[in-house]
Amino acid sequence: MAIFCFLLFSSGCTDNSGNEAEFVEVTKDVNDSGSGAELVEVTNLSQIDEALTKGPVVLKLGSKGCIPCKEQEEVLSELLPIYQDSASIMLIDIKEYPEFATTFGVRVIPDTCIIEGIEDGKYMYMKQDGSKSSERASARFLGVVDKETLSETLEKALESRNTGE
Repeated sequence: MAIFCFLLFSSGCTDNSGNEAEFVEVTKDVNDSGSGAELVEVTNLSQIDEALTKGPVVLKLGSKGCIPCKEQEEVLSELLPIYQDSASIMLIDIKEYPEFATTFGVRVIPDTCIIEGIEDGKYMYMKQDGSKSSERASARFLGVVDKETLSETLEKALESRNTGE
């Protein structure tokens, strides 16, 4: 029973594409960090590609009606002022752009990853242990991830880019 409760409350929302239930949209501005930096809403993959010329991209896939997704956005907003000059923090609403759920293999939201760069036309994802992979499934974070874990993994992505690994 304890395992069931842990899985239920730690994994976030599931993407039931067939479920047409509407959620109340939370309108709190999570971008108000005072730094001028903001979370970027992705509508086209070219936005990610362009951001990767500046540095790694933290990408959160979720939906506006998902409470854990909003919690994850608050964590990402805390990272904004720290990494505004070296990385981009981007969001995709998979309810609004369901093609991205397919592109990135999303089953549970929030689903967050750190894209380190592009190699041979494929996104390279930074795993928590500091290794890179073109397989996003092995490098993603499911559910709400704490600031420290994301920051440590993002630091590894920045180091990897700076050393040219």
